[in-house]
Amino acid sequence: MTWPHRIFAGQFTDFELKLLRVFRAVADCGGFSAAEAEIGLTKSAISKHVSDLEIRLGVRLCERGRSGFALTEEGKVVYEAISQLLVSLEEFRSRINAFHSELIGEFYIGFIDTLVTSETIPLREILADYSKANPAVRLNMMIGSESEIDRAVDERRLHIAVSVADARPSRALITPLAMERSLLYCGAGHEAFAAADTELTDERLAQYKLVQHGYSLAESHAFEKLGLKSAATSHQTEGVLFLVLAGTHLGFLPTHYAEAWEQRGQLRAIRPADIAKETGIVVKAHRASLANPMVRSFLAIVKARRTEIKAMPPAGR
Repeated sequence: MTWPHRIFAGQFTDFELKLLRVFRAVADCGGFSAAEAEIGLTKSAISKHVSDLEIRLGVRLCERGRSGFALTEEGKVVYEAISQLLVSLEEFRSRINAFHSELIGEFYIGFIDTLVTSETIPLREILADYSKANPAVRLNMMIGSESEIDRAVDERRLHIAVSVADARPSRALITPLAMERSLLYCGAGHEAFAAADTELTDERLAQYKLVQHGYSLAESHAFEKLGLKSAATSHQTEGVLFLVLAGTHLGFLPTHYAEAWEQRGQLRAIRPADIAKETGIVVKAHRASLANPMVRSFLAIVKARRTEIKAMPPAGR
């Protein structure tokens, strides 16, 4: 196919903006098939949208076929330009929103997984407060690994992230939310399940396979202190749980997340008195997004809920 050489007219309608958003989502997901669930369109519809955009821009944006998906050099330039354009549109919407007492627009929130089972992290209450205070705001909820969520905030693809505290440099404003306690667990099919804690010495634990959260420095330090080495990695807690329940690996799990399986006799904590880790759960927002009243409203609700938490008695975990 011969691609036309033309000067882009620079005229945008809602349809062109949709094409740009579809292309960026495809690039973020790394291909058409992976983008289906993200965009809510079929693979053939996504392909047509990208082809329409290529025709409008007069350049080939990506290679797709048996060899896999890859952006062309022109596609990389267009991707960066789209990202800048969408940030500018967001800033425009933020300024217009400032004129209104009722906030409107699309609000993107990202979470690390498994937080929903926590009774001490007040996310359900925060989301309820936010939805009631801003009924015209459309919420877009994303679940991902800590690295995915943090990167999306840094690139301003998310307004808010609820993630893990760490010491890495970031352009985000960090608001501490709560502490999450994790213990080392084994499944009912593991030989350590029936052993007493006194039998499970460091030397014995070192003989077992362990699965580690890929993003957790605290876990790495705990393993190093105990002389343990990981034999598997998961960037989501659910992946850790799968291997622990399989009876093949030991792994750290948040106590609130493990509780249901523990009560059914499928998990047990190993030496909970001396093997544990504490993880800070925080709310993150890019500092440049603080001009957005939707972001400011969310952070104000987080602050109010944090004040209530501090006034509560200790949870006892």
